[in-house]
Amino acid sequence: MKRGAFWGLVLLVVGVLLLMQNFGYLDFLGVSVWQLVWPTALIALGIWILVGRGQATWATEEVAVGLDGASEASLRLDFGAGELKVGAGADGSQLLSGTLDGVNQTVHREGGRAEVRLSSPSVLFGPMQWGPTFKRVWDLRLTDRVPMAISVKSGACDANLNLERLKVTSLHIDSGASSTRVKLPAGAGHTEVRGSSGAASLELRVPEGVAARIRTTGALASTTVDLRRFPRIGSEYISPDYETATNKVDIRLDMGVGSIDIR
Repeated sequence: MKRGAFWGLVLLVVGVLLLMQNFGYLDFLGVSVWQLVWPTALIALGIWILVGRGQATWATEEVAVGLDGASEASLRLDFGAGELKVGAGADGSQLLSGTLDGVNQTVHREGGRAEVRLSSPSVLFGPMQWGPTFKRVWDLRLTDRVPMAISVKSGACDANLNLERLKVTSLHIDSGASSTRVKLPAGAGHTEVRGSSGAASLELRVPEGVAARIRTTGALASTTVDLRRFPRIGSEYISPDYETATNKVDIRLDMGVGSIDIR
């Protein structure tokens, strides 16, 4: 059901209820017609969601952003609901490439820095972004040639970020009710990881040979850390060789209700 049809239906129902009240057909209920309007509108909205949840359609686009001489980059991903996949594999001349269902793209360049933002279209009453049949997918391939800062903001999302071969200097994750799996860089030097979420599941995999310092907060979050690699010292978990390691990650997570698994 399209947006116009939905609101047309709501107006039609309200008009019928008002007409019935004017003729006294609702007197036996002992309520005002306005006491029926909002429940009726909510019922209509629920029907619209149930009918429309499998009808989500987005224009699938092939997206490519060239390196064009950039020596460093930042990438911001504002993703709503669906499946998000990020990994290495961009062509040698490209900063990123991929196949995305529904996207707005902006690129800003200054000096040797390229700043890219990919965001979901802003839709209030458009394609349904929930339900078991929702299949919106972003599949991105990034360059491993330049250092990159990545920021990911997501809603009800299943995210898989394989950053092992990338030169990611910082990663920020801000998620809603999501499941996120991240394989951290193996040879990026120092990588800063920051994360916050509501109700979420977060898995971080630290490659062998990479040291880590880990700090987590969240009274209702369940935290599991590989203590063989990252012994607990006071309020943090830290590799014995963290200070001298060539490749290391500094992880700080603030979780609401959910789980954290770091190995």
